[in-house]
Amino acid sequence: MSNETFMLTNADMNAVVLKDAGYINRRGAKLYVEGNYRFAVEYYRLAAAMGDMNAVSNLGYCYLYGRDIEQNTSLAIAYFKTAAENGVIDAMYKLGDIYSSDKWNVKDVELSLYYYNIALFHLLGEDEWDVESIVYCEGFQRYPSLCYALGREMSRGGRMNTDIVIAYQLLKHAEKGYRKEIDNGAVMYESSYEGVKELLADSQFDGIRKEYDAYFTGEDYDEETE
Repeated sequence: MSNETFMLTNADMNAVVLKDAGYINRRGAKLYVEGNYRFAVEYYRLAAAMGDMNAVSNLGYCYLYGRDIEQNTSLAIAYFKTAAENGVIDAMYKLGDIYSSDKWNVKDVELSLYYYNIALFHLLGEDEWDVESIVYCEGFQRYPSLCYALGREMSRGGRMNTDIVIAYQLLKHAEKGYRKEIDNGAVMYESSYEGVKELLADSQFDGIRKEYDAYFTGEDYDEETE
């Protein structure tokens, strides 16, 4: 793979002519999931140049983890902040993730929680949210890592105001979201998926598990409920 020359296909060139930056970004995302980071980066760069903010966020991931480009935390944060300012929820979540950890040498718990919260508010499209907003919002499943982070921080011992009812629902959305990603080949989520299941089994949720599991049953749900 490393010796292959990157070349746009005819369909890619047509997307460029039609200014379909989303198509170009999705091409990169597919290659990224497959582990072909070198070609994924090229598609992300092109889509970003065409104005796709999701591609800008995706470049942040490539720089953060050094995936076929030199690792650079500062550039990663800059890309994420640019995307976040333009409403990209994944970028908001990842900034929360970066600032929550010692790993990147920029830890700032208050800033981390700020980005987690604005990601949640953007996802809901509301200034306020409640139990009913969470349980019926299937769109959360497109952001399993955000749901995992929020569920963890709102559980007992977390760094946000404790609310085990909302935390449990967020974790259930994370569980379903990760399962869908893994089924689509994104095996990098397997560890997080196991972490979510472990937290869901925690005794703090014993009193509400049966009630709220009922909301998450369906044809595409392959987990057993109690």
